[in-house]
Amino acid sequence: MAKKVKDTGMKDTSMTFEKLDSLSTLQIVDLLGQSLVNDAFSREAFFYLRKRVGDLEETCDKARDVIEKLNEAVEKLSSPANRVGTLLDLPKSDVGLVAQGGSEFYCLIDPRLKGETLLIGTRVLLNEAYAIVGDLGFDASGLIVKILDVLPDNRLRISHEGSFGTFIVIRSSPLMKERLKPGLEIRLDPSHRVAIEVVKSTKTSSKLLERVPELPWEKVGGQKQAIEAIKDAVELPFLYADIFAKYKHNVPKGFLLYGPPGCGKTLIGKATAYNLTKKLREKTGEEKREYFMHIKGPEILNMWVGESERQVREIFEQARELAKEDYLPFIFIDEAESILGTRRAGRFNSILNTLVPMFCAEMDGIESMRQAVIILASNRADLIDPAILRPGRIDRKIKVNRPGKEEAKEIFRIYLTEDLPYDASLMERFEGDPKKVIDFLIEKVVEEQYARTDRNQFLEVTLRSGKKEYLYRGDLNSGAIIASIVERAKGMAIKRTIVDPLQGGMRLEDLLCALEEEYIENDIFPPSDITEDWLKLVDYDPQNVVKLSPIMPRKKMVSGVV
Repeated sequence: MAKKVKDTGMKDTSMTFEKLDSLSTLQIVDLLGQSLVNDAFSREAFFYLRKRVGDLEETCDKARDVIEKLNEAVEKLSSPANRVGTLLDLPKSDVGLVAQGGSEFYCLIDPRLKGETLLIGTRVLLNEAYAIVGDLGFDASGLIVKILDVLPDNRLRISHEGSFGTFIVIRSSPLMKERLKPGLEIRLDPSHRVAIEVVKSTKTSSKLLERVPELPWEKVGGQKQAIEAIKDAVELPFLYADIFAKYKHNVPKGFLLYGPPGCGKTLIGKATAYNLTKKLREKTGEEKREYFMHIKGPEILNMWVGESERQVREIFEQARELAKEDYLPFIFIDEAESILGTRRAGRFNSILNTLVPMFCAEMDGIESMRQAVIILASNRADLIDPAILRPGRIDRKIKVNRPGKEEAKEIFRIYLTEDLPYDASLMERFEGDPKKVIDFLIEKVVEEQYARTDRNQFLEVTLRSGKKEYLYRGDLNSGAIIASIVERAKGMAIKRTIVDPLQGGMRLEDLLCALEEEYIENDIFPPSDITEDWLKLVDYDPQNVVKLSPIMPRKKMVSGVV
């Protein structure tokens, strides 16, 4: 039987000890205060005691909180470190297959975590019992690799630049439904077991130009013969496929554009892609889209064994995939002689000895131009391996010549347009007709450029017979030189306009001065031991040449044009 506490005073109170246990210290003190003798000393002592008890209770509460926090910290610091692993599979709702430290573990999943919310490839937290107790999400870093092949069970065969052999990885949950293709770059998790995400490659995209600009044949000047050959070889088999089939005429697979630098080989390649797809859309109504793959030869070369060959495979594989997506892919390889040169014996030619056969094998796998239109461009076609240039692979070799006088006028008209500002006196002289002004300027500057005068003599060529021939400025002309002359003339007119707006507008003097500066700056001649190669590069037959000399070497002058 519980004892009763009996107090005398103003109010009788009875309470069991059990109920006292439920009260705080201050509440018990207040309860006792009700039974005190009602005199001044007792009440003053009671209030002092109550304050002291309250202060002590507050101090105890604070100390208790500090002790709890310290105990919690001690427990955390003394507990074993949690491990981090990569989730590979979920065989059951409460079991996960985890890769950690080079080993695999079947780990139970903490019931507080929902197994179905965990994703393959995420990092998971493991306690000392190797139970999954936390989801850390996907790692933000990892190795970048390329897909070589997509296996039937959705696994990926990959390779990494600089490594030997290939590897098989699985897909993370976000990539399970993604349509992955060979050539794509992906990021791996830290264990190198799981593909986490697709990475957009700036390096690859720099090689490819999905859409070519609007480039009708009219914008390609001075190459009527080459353009006509391209139309016959590329456009006709597409536009009149039924007629070609009736005659059982073999359609060319590839084309070579060769000739001196700066004469428009790349421009012709882009114009071919634009005009062919445009005519196909107009004739057939098919929604064909061009995909111009501009590959610069030296970019493919790689010091690692097999890496250059892999890039060639990827280019052709990507072209075949694009053809399935209703694209018309164009594989344009610039400076083709750098990767498809003639094979030779020797350790330093090992890349070409394997790269050329790989390219031949890929070309043989192209059944028709509808899979890919292959165009090679080269300044030195004589350096390309004969196996590449044989019929059945590169069937058409199209020469891109240097422009003559009429071709030069045609190119000048592309750059000197009617919307440019011309000198006021010239406009007044030709009654404000910009077309007549342009014709006058072009006639004068081309006449000066192609004049067979001593002033225009550029190089002296000594033949084996002792005879001497001369190369003139016009003999080394190109579309790139004409474009540079016009840009120099524009720069002179701009500077003059800045000084005095009334003196603005392009003049004949601007073009003639630009012509002179262009050739003076390009008075750069090769050493005597590589004269033959240099002459081939400028499209001059070096067979009987024994010496090459500049005519009256000039002082190099610095152009005042910014």
